[in-house]
Amino acid sequence: MSVFIIAEAGVNHNGSLDLAKKLVDVAVEAGAYVSKYAKIGEGTVIMHDALVNINAKIGKNCIINTKALIEHDVVIEDNCHISTGAIINGGTIIRKNTFFGSNAMAKEYIEIPENSFIKAGSVVK
Repeated sequence: MSVFIIAEAGVNHNGSLDLAKKLVDVAVEAGAYVSKYAKIGEGTVIMHDALVNINAKIGKNCIINTKALIEHDVVIEDNCHISTGAIINGGTIIRKNTFFGSNAMAKEYIEIPENSFIKAGSVVK
């Protein structure tokens, strides 16, 4: 049986071929999908089956947990934790140091203030 890997290459490798290869290996292992047009900050971890869509910007030292959905044009600032199964709809801004609980959902084009705690299962309008 043949195995085919389809990957998009963005600019998170900073021009380093070795780093680009390492990023592909990590992405394949994790099973996450990150658009080549997304920007991911240093120290951020994106877990298994998470999806980060086009033009999303995720800051430094964030956790995007398993099966989280980060839609187009979302901004997540530094030191945020997006929990398992969370949905962040398009255009939403999540300010720094925010915890966003499991299976919580943010409606589109809203702003969540810094240091917020969004409990599991919440809908933020």
